[in-house]
Amino acid sequence: MKWVVGVLMLVMMTAVNAATKVDEVGYLYADSGLPSDAVFSHSLDAGVYELSLLDYAFPVTFVDGSFGISIYKGASLISTFYGSGTFLLPELTTGSYLFSVFGDANNGFGVGSFGFTVSPVPEADTWALLCVGLGLLVAYTSRRRTPSISEKA
Repeated sequence: MKWVVGVLMLVMMTAVNAATKVDEVGYLYADSGLPSDAVFSHSLDAGVYELSLLDYAFPVTFVDGSFGISIYKGASLISTFYGSGTFLLPELTTGSYLFSVFGDANNGFGVGSFGFTVSPVPEADTWALLCVGLGLLVAYTSRRRTPSISEKA
């Protein structure tokens, strides 16, 4: 029973130390007069983040080379990435960031849909602490117990 409590404590501590993950979806329309769900603002903690950008191709895909995302902090451009894929963001400081998705949906004849996820990249010391904790739990549960005097009788 003690090892179950230990595992739960380890999982809870890892979850508490993890930064918030961001998931967004939106549309880019060919007609600039229609509203676009393409600009998102999020507050992030300091650290290294991974960004995954996807072209959902519904109902039409973006023109090759036109799809991407720009990340701003205030008026300063932090990074711009092109195409669907997973990208490593430079180390960010705590603050509010603006994520702006852009693209040409089928040469002006359709709608482009997208999704992106921003998630923290665990630091090496976090992985090391997790591995040590799991190792200690395995060692504790697998050790051989010698019976006490009352159990022998």
